[in-house]
Amino acid sequence: MRIHCKIVIAVCFGVFLLLYFFVGNAADDPPLKEVEEDNYFPKFSGLRNNVASKLTKKTLDELHIPHKQPLTYRKVSKVSSRGNVIAKSRQRSDMGVGRPASKRTRAEEVMHLAVVACGNRLDETLTMVKSALLFSIKSIKFHIFAEDPLTSQFEKGLSQWPHAITNKFQYSIYPITFSVGNAEEWKKLFKPCAAQRLFLPVILKDVDSLLYVDTDVLFLRPMDDMWSFLKAFNTTQLAAMAPEHEIPKIGWYSRFARHPFYGVTGVNSGVMLMNLTRIRSTLFKNSMITSGLSWEDLLHPLYQKYKNHITWGDQDLLNIIFHYNSGTLVLPLSSTTTQVHSSSLSLPLQLRHTLPPSLFHYKSWPGSPIAMDLRLTSVFNNASFLQWPKM
Repeated sequence: MRIHCKIVIAVCFGVFLLLYFFVGNAADDPPLKEVEEDNYFPKFSGLRNNVASKLTKKTLDELHIPHKQPLTYRKVSKVSSRGNVIAKSRQRSDMGVGRPASKRTRAEEVMHLAVVACGNRLDETLTMVKSALLFSIKSIKFHIFAEDPLTSQFEKGLSQWPHAITNKFQYSIYPITFSVGNAEEWKKLFKPCAAQRLFLPVILKDVDSLLYVDTDVLFLRPMDDMWSFLKAFNTTQLAAMAPEHEIPKIGWYSRFARHPFYGVTGVNSGVMLMNLTRIRSTLFKNSMITSGLSWEDLLHPLYQKYKNHITWGDQDLLNIIFHYNSGTLVLPLSSTTTQVHSSSLSLPLQLRHTLPPSLFHYKSWPGSPIAMDLRLTSVFNNASFLQWPKM
């Protein structure tokens, strides 16, 4: 009996010790409570928020993340469908991610090229147009001045070219018109319709700048190279041309001209880079009246005064104009054009240049050296490597 009582007392004492141990540990670690917002000390609460924001800013700086863009986290699933990836990439593309706005809003620069064609110059003109398109980078707007019988032939010839080529250019065809003086007299000046180039600033009033070339011109480099000269004009320069000859002593103007001409060799009107806006707004000095005259008002009286002294028609008139207005002309085209200078068909054809020429200005009259020897026009005329129809 005593033994059983002692065992019960020992067990009870052990249970009591266990309970005491567990209850004591629980009392040492009270449960954690959520800290409430400190409404009684708002200054300290604001200080806490300020410090937190500074720490966040420092972290963003270390990670090179813009402060205005909140950090976002995307949960990526281990298995994703291909369609979802494509949809997300399209959505980012629609949002304009990574695409500068200037590329979407800036209009493409268009170069303007003018040519005058009359008589049998159809094929020659189309060959020139083709050579310009072969090399040029920017789009080209062609301004073709032609007699009525040639209009439909130009439209037919240009429409036969491949769609990939026709997308690179636009064209407008204009009738031969002269705003002042006798139209028939202008038309017969030097070569048929050659005087039309004098009236380009008057007719193309919506065009700021353009490059004029004769029909007997072949481009050997992108037209963009010559077009870039416009940006080099100073505030007074309004045209760029090439000298008529490189050697003054044997040049035509220095030996035979009976009228004023530009510089010591004169200039050639077969290639002209013109700022039409400046030409229209300039009053040109002249030998007829003390005050300046506008371009259109100057042409007819100038022709009336010198018509018995000029040989090369409109080119001579341009030489007279720029003789009295030399500050408006620049000659950067001398190193970019190659001309054939031959006063006799028996002389060998010589091509001299210091830089790779941008274009080749040959003489297209029958029996000329270029027609007999080089046959360069046939290279551009065929252009079989582009699968263009032969003219």
